[in-house]
Amino acid sequence: MGSAGAVHKAVVVVADDDRAARERISKLLRDRGLAVVAANSGQKAIDAVRAQRVELVVLELNMPGLSGIDACKVVKSIAKDCFVPVVLLTPMSEASARILRSGADDHVSKAIGDEELVERLERMIRVKQTHDDVQLARRDRGDGSARKAVDALPDHLHFHDRLESEFDKAQRHLDPLACCIVAVDGFRDIVSELGAKLATGVLEEVSLRLRHTVRATDIAARFRMSEFGLLLPDTRPARALSVVDRIVSELALRPFVLGATKIELTISIGVGLYPSGAIRTHSELLDAASIAVARARVAGKNRVCVVQQQGYMFRPTVPGAA
Repeated sequence: MGSAGAVHKAVVVVADDDRAARERISKLLRDRGLAVVAANSGQKAIDAVRAQRVELVVLELNMPGLSGIDACKVVKSIAKDCFVPVVLLTPMSEASARILRSGADDHVSKAIGDEELVERLERMIRVKQTHDDVQLARRDRGDGSARKAVDALPDHLHFHDRLESEFDKAQRHLDPLACCIVAVDGFRDIVSELGAKLATGVLEEVSLRLRHTVRATDIAARFRMSEFGLLLPDTRPARALSVVDRIVSELALRPFVLGATKIELTISIGVGLYPSGAIRTHSELLDAASIAVARARVAGKNRVCVVQQQGYMFRPTVPGAA
């Protein structure tokens, strides 16, 4: 798994009425050096958020009484002046668009393995920390420049809405569909080393390069602070990999020049492909791409991981990569 250094002191609230599931997740996170507040209900999770600063809240979707979605809405209202990411633990068949409209920042299938689960949760903590760094720099400067990069492409809600509609269309017409997540590796380090102004400039340039790389009929959107989602309708696996190769050439092989600063990025890309025997819903297609990008990051920088059927295929994205 990736390094835990960037998220070592984060506090995570884990709420699940299933004791075994709650203890499993709590142990996994504590083993990664995280502080965990375990709760057996949505209300106790809310109480924990009110009582202290937290970096992440994990809520089981179908808790009795206050459901995960209801608890998420309360957490978001409590934390309206700051960003507290909420991840919902869901059954595999749950629709992601409905979940994300509730205000949740991500959802994770309870069926995924320990390694992928921890990577997904740690990734959300890194998003939180990066967001806080950029917002602090923005306040220090007193301008709105930190918003430019995140506004350059449609947001993740738009992405999920389009994913649902494109998946339904692909099912009706028996067309192929590829879903990709493109992640800028080590973005928090870029913020720390170069400052928020240059870091947001990097994201702006990434957005522009992605737009120019894909077709007009493809959908590009901001998925997270330093992640971008791509939907490639009517795209078979060979062409999807060709698009990924072009993205790699644009982002990882061509340096970014911002003023007098030259920046060389590394990226991780996860690709989910439909049709696949393992993918029956748009939510499962997104889960496949999310797990793939997590595996690409675990494997090292500049990696592409493709999910098709039940297997994973790693492709080196730079000359000489193993």
